[in-house]
Amino acid sequence: MAVFELNGIEYAKMVAMGAKSLVSDIDRINALNVFPVPDGDTGTNMRMTIEGGVEEGLNLNNPSIGAASKAMARAMTLNARGNSGVITSQYFRGIGQGLADIDTATVKQFGEALVSGTNRAYKVVQNPTEGTILTVVREAGEYALANYHDGMDLIEYLENYLKQARETLANTPELLPVLKKAGVVDSGGAGLVLIIEGFIKYLNGEDIILDAEDDDSVFGVNSKLAYGYSMEFELQLQNSKTDVENFNLNDFNYNLKGLSTELESAKHGTIISVRLNTFHPGSVICLVRKLGEFLTIKIDNMDVEDTETIKKERESIPAFIPEHKAYATVAVASGAGLVQAFRSMGVDEVVSGGQTMNTSTQDFIKAFDSLNADNILVFPNNGNIIMAAEQAAANYEKAHVIVIPTKTIAQGYSACSMLNFDSNNTDEIVANLKEVIANVSTLEITYSIRDTEINGLKIKKGDYICLYNGDLIASDSKRMSAIKAAFRAIPDFHEKNVLTVICGIDSKVQETAEIEEIAQAYNSYMEVYPVEGEQDIYCYIIGIE
Repeated sequence: MAVFELNGIEYAKMVAMGAKSLVSDIDRINALNVFPVPDGDTGTNMRMTIEGGVEEGLNLNNPSIGAASKAMARAMTLNARGNSGVITSQYFRGIGQGLADIDTATVKQFGEALVSGTNRAYKVVQNPTEGTILTVVREAGEYALANYHDGMDLIEYLENYLKQARETLANTPELLPVLKKAGVVDSGGAGLVLIIEGFIKYLNGEDIILDAEDDDSVFGVNSKLAYGYSMEFELQLQNSKTDVENFNLNDFNYNLKGLSTELESAKHGTIISVRLNTFHPGSVICLVRKLGEFLTIKIDNMDVEDTETIKKERESIPAFIPEHKAYATVAVASGAGLVQAFRSMGVDEVVSGGQTMNTSTQDFIKAFDSLNADNILVFPNNGNIIMAAEQAAANYEKAHVIVIPTKTIAQGYSACSMLNFDSNNTDEIVANLKEVIANVSTLEITYSIRDTEINGLKIKKGDYICLYNGDLIASDSKRMSAIKAAFRAIPDFHEKNVLTVICGIDSKVQETAEIEEIAQAYNSYMEVYPVEGEQDIYCYIIGIE
């Protein structure tokens, strides 16, 4: 059936089918990693971004397409996670701008709106890189609009759009050498192709039947944790572990906040009752058991609960508002040790997030709202989270928010250790912090999830691999041998003075003595400082200064 006009309700349903199409092949999108690291999340970030807009659109009451597209784009902006999510949200925001004040869109109007989406997406990226999702939407939009003719229906128009999107996606490795070396296409562009395929299926009256494990109501072997865990427990404080008589509930809450998205607690004599939502239940357990033992504990995966329950669990709980200050800080981290480390350095809010679960724009805004400051400095501590932080800063009006572009935990750790607001000069403070992070290189040690060959290194599944400032430089079946090879491969290692070794959940601080011995074999002046980070995925994150 030909479609010549699109109203708000149909637009929302069409985007919903696009999201469903993305979910149907999300594991493939997540697996399109340049490096064989177990942290692929492009598909998940795009899914969580677009589904936030779909939920908003489907709840609207008979809207115009202009109103629907604007409301959905705003919701996507708040739910945006990772660079792919931010770009996706801005693509749909540009579509909304192209459809503004329109009740129903003609085929040409919708095609022009898609081009408007491309323009908006390019604007949000400071240094647009060709060979990414940006190229896919640009070439697809240009081709479809150039081939439009009077009498063309929307299905044919989108089929042209999809045809070019697929061709451009297949060509992304020729435009971006890093993709060609890894033997993959751009993951964001691949996700966009799935979304457009969903658009066309909806307009053709088709449906997408998801496997049971892809169903939101079922959590299966291919599911990705989206909402986290709900925890409830009662903790008996113990004199052998803490000073029970002088126990301070506010300090207890302060330490837990960085691991939780919602938190309620109460003290009844020597027993603490807690309800919280978290992505890191293990870290919560490790942290609170330093104070006592559990009397009761309940942990539920919120992804397997019904939608209404999830909504109730994630309703905002009014946060304690601290006294007003000129400067406040927000940092992103995961792992109980890292959370405590950032807290001890004076960071006001530690937002849960990292490589496998990127922090959303709304997560940052909630953190900003819990503070009472004129200026808020944000440390994203991950290159894939910076754009979401910048988007949150651009949409926040209650304080002046400055994003310090820390791309790694190591950079964030060093920067936060140097926090000093004595000058009361924002430009000077920011300049000093940027100078600090410019002098920090990062070596990340993890394991490979597939056999591959990159940069002349033949890697087997399960091998330890070392990434230096994002480039793969060493690998070995033995962890310490891989680290030794990495130190040897760093050209100016002998000129460095300090190693900050952040130990992951599967490594031990005691092992840093061996790392120190290896480092000092190359540079006898090297000083090594161990940090118990308890992060996942990366057994060591090493800051080199």
